Amino acid sequence: MITYYELLEDNSIGRSTTSIKIANQLNLSLKTQDKEIIYGYDGKRYFKGQEPTPPEPSYIQKRKAAYPSVEEQLDMIYWDKVNGTNLWQEKITEIKTKYPKV
Repeated sequence: MITYYELLEDNSIGRSTTSIKIANQLNLSLKTQDKEIIYGYDGKRYFKGQEPTPPEPSYIQKRKAAYPSVEEQLDMIYWDKVNGTNLWQEKITEIKTKYPKV
């Protein structure tokens, strides 16, 4: 199947169609038959394999992903109190050490 498309200045794909009639109406002169169009991390469309690499996550994003859920943390705190342990504090310290503020 042939896809007619518009290549934007940032190398993302603008309008596209597989209809020659619509392509002519939209003045889409570029065409491809063997390239898949996909969405990049930024929500724009690119040819597969030509999409930009997402930026490295910030320490905040890494910390947020590493923290247990609030429910799990509350459960850890409860059991630390019952058992006289420090598992919650150790887990939070481990995450803060692994992903320090920059």
